[in-house]
Amino acid sequence: MNVNQFVSVHAAKGIAGSATQGFRQVHTRRTFEEVAAQVREMMFDGSLRPGDRLPPERELAILLGVGRPALREALRALEVGGLIELRKGKSGGAFISSGSQRAVSSGMSDMLRLRSVPISELFEAREWIMSSLVRSACLRITPEEVQALRENIDRAEQLHTQGRFDERINANFEFYSLLARATRNSVAEMIMRGLSDSLRSLIHQVGSDLAPNFFTLRRSLLQAIDAHDEAAAAKRMVEIVKSTEETYKRLAAARRNASGGELLIASATDRAQAKSAKAKSPAKSPARKPSAKAAVAKKAVAKKAAARK
Repeated sequence: MNVNQFVSVHAAKGIAGSATQGFRQVHTRRTFEEVAAQVREMMFDGSLRPGDRLPPERELAILLGVGRPALREALRALEVGGLIELRKGKSGGAFISSGSQRAVSSGMSDMLRLRSVPISELFEAREWIMSSLVRSACLRITPEEVQALRENIDRAEQLHTQGRFDERINANFEFYSLLARATRNSVAEMIMRGLSDSLRSLIHQVGSDLAPNFFTLRRSLLQAIDAHDEAAAAKRMVEIVKSTEETYKRLAAARRNASGGELLIASATDRAQAKSAKAKSPAKSPARKPSAKAAVAKKAVAKKAAARK
């Protein structure tokens, strides 16, 4: 069956013609990269739109002139990138996604971790971004959103008092998600999610704690937001970021003193290499007291040696 015949078949099946006509047989690059690149190009030029279903795997492989394993690899890469959604079942298949904020923010978080970004740089960026973000939120936030932030602070404080720290951490991150949503800017939401994911990575390494005035500062921030006072809100946000930075530097320093290493948002590769180097380095064996059994044997040997004399 040739490409033109495929187009006729897909039209009968209800698959958009643009989902078949834009494909060309693969001849360059690594196969799966070329397949993924073609789908991206067709999305960006409008040939494929959110909700469009790609041809079935077997037929798409023939259209592209590639093997099904390479096609599956390309589809998995597109799914991880948030560009398509793979659905199972009778009416399933590969569908063009409307876009995934999680994919964007996860990529940002992964890059920060792979480059082992210093804690100071992470919080410097948080200060720049969040002080600007809160200014926009001041202009666009609704009374309902202010109330949601107020309830979030109360809930987080209650969880902290009850010692439910994991839930409190999630509530604290939810505060920033709510704040980013109030900007009415989807890019701001993506960036905030990426920064939050990076901070979660740091928490996983060094633990979590709060400054004594944490909730006081957060309520002061909310008061400025509710008053639509951009300057005051930005100032309060900088205070919160700097206070949080000091807390995590203290936790990281304690962890560093206990295990050695730099204050970095380290990648898994970095940690594995450090562990391997530590294992290879010669370790000094601590002096051990001889066991009672060894002491008795030593005395017996000494007694026999004396008898021989």
